[in-house]
Amino acid sequence: MNIGLQLYTVRDACEQDLEGTLETVASLGYDGVELFSLHGRTAADVRALLDANGLAVAGRHVGLDADAAQLAADAEALGCDRVALAWIEPIATIEERDAAVEEIVGLGERARDAGLRYGFHNHWSEVPRLDDGASLLELLPDWVWLELDLGWVWHSGNSPVELLEWARGRTPLVHAKDLRSRETREYVPVGEGGVGYAAIVPTAASLGVEWLIVEQDELDRPLSDALRLSLETVRAAA
Repeated sequence: MNIGLQLYTVRDACEQDLEGTLETVASLGYDGVELFSLHGRTAADVRALLDANGLAVAGRHVGLDADAAQLAADAEALGCDRVALAWIEPIATIEERDAAVEEIVGLGERARDAGLRYGFHNHWSEVPRLDDGASLLELLPDWVWLELDLGWVWHSGNSPVELLEWARGRTPLVHAKDLRSRETREYVPVGEGGVGYAAIVPTAASLGVEWLIVEQDELDRPLSDALRLSLETVRAAA
């Protein structure tokens, strides 16, 4: 299983010094990155920077307003046709869930028609079942791959291991995020929170997950220290 970094984790550093940040990520031993922005560069320029540092592209996060044709052109230059919808507004009702599913699938159909492999990255509100007994994740069609964010799964009160088992075969990428507790949103390096990756990582590997993507939404210490700790935890569990 490859270990990557979602570059949103180091978004400020990327804006200030993309070249130097990618050098740091590579020097720490990450196999690749997941993109969320091209930082004002062309896709070919970003690919060249990644190649210079021996980093693969695991995938790319996109928004609901994404242009599928442009994403497809970028994907050819980046050498990766896997995209994931990064965010929807949190849902709390059946009506909000069903409207969100329609939007997610609509973008997915456009992405699929453009030749992309399209997935969905969850946060906390898409995991729990609502009053009719169905969660948003359960209503997405099988052709949408699922980038399960295991930290948000846990934060929502659900079991990351059980959800990985349920989504068997649909999770080429998963996010490793850790939080101090379910009651707060205090982000910490993987292994310092309550999610429990010692049990999760072997399950992910056994289910054929291709990439485990480290993400820390807000860094709580110097960049290199946080990224190193997360990588060491994941490697030790694998």
